[in-house]
Amino acid sequence: MSDQLPPPPHAPHHPQAGLPTYPGPAQDPGCGYGYGPQAPQRMPGVVRAAQIITWVLAGLTVLGSALAVAVVNPETGGAALGVNLCLLVTAGMAFRFGGVGNGIRVTCIVLMSVQIALGLGGAANGNPVGLLPLLGAIAVVILLSQGAAGAWFKRPRAHG
Repeated sequence: MSDQLPPPPHAPHHPQAGLPTYPGPAQDPGCGYGYGPQAPQRMPGVVRAAQIITWVLAGLTVLGSALAVAVVNPETGGAALGVNLCLLVTAGMAFRFGGVGNGIRVTCIVLMSVQIALGLGGAANGNPVGLLPLLGAIAVVILLSQGAAGAWFKRPRAHG
């Protein structure tokens, strides 16, 4: 590498034969003069996956609770909703993942961690139905703990 500066943006860039070319800021959209790394413009896949998992699990929880009320008894259906309350709250919060800050990510991680503890308690008592919310909560915690998820929730937003 040499200590030469890149040519100014208005000057034509004609590399000499045999010398490496400089892929300056005009060709490299990942960085610019003093702007640093760019914030993600689209929701990362890990955040979208966490959203979908929570929505699907919440839907299955509500459906299973309604089925338990109809088939078994209302107490069992209410217990199924109560045990999965953290999951249901997280599913509601997932609707806001597109426009809120890092606090909602941390809150969802905490709620899903409580859901994991409740799921482990249910599994220890021999309740196999609680394994699906347990595995889903583990997946959501892992997904929301990724760097891409942190960058998404910490990105700058236009206030308007």
